[in-house]
Amino acid sequence: MFQGAHDATNFEHNPFWLYSLKQYKAEKCAQFLLAAQDDWDLDINFLLYIGWLSTQEKIPSLSTALTYSKTWQAHVVKPIRSLRRRIKQQAQTKSNTQWYQAIKQLELAAEQRQQAWLYLESLKWPKHTCGFDECFQEMITEYLKHEGIKQSKEWLQALKEYLQP
Repeated sequence: MFQGAHDATNFEHNPFWLYSLKQYKAEKCAQFLLAAQDDWDLDINFLLYIGWLSTQEKIPSLSTALTYSKTWQAHVVKPIRSLRRRIKQQAQTKSNTQWYQAIKQLELAAEQRQQAWLYLESLKWPKHTCGFDECFQEMITEYLKHEGIKQSKEWLQALKEYLQP
């Protein structure tokens, strides 16, 4: 039991990260989330966080987590992503392809670090009596309002389906 508790706080194996890997691999989920990232500058990790918190029946105040995530994304993840995308355009040689893969792994590690912090932050919050739908609706509404984005009911329903295990 003690080993499981240790693994749960390891950013590579915490329950939020494992949920994210599973959901992201689901059919068309990655494509949907990447479009949200590219079209509206939404944070995929934060969308996954809302989904995972909803499975945990937690509705925290998202203010601290949003501030941390926006800062981490702006100063760490997005610069790495930008570099990776520039290198991808030039990845014609074997050495450039290897360089691209290394930068891609660095980007993934930066996202794991963000998720580790978010996971540890989530341990502070108690469970609520809400189900997935209610938790999801409250948090996604707060997040999109914070981002100044209004989405259609169809888009929100699709997101909810991708994030619900």
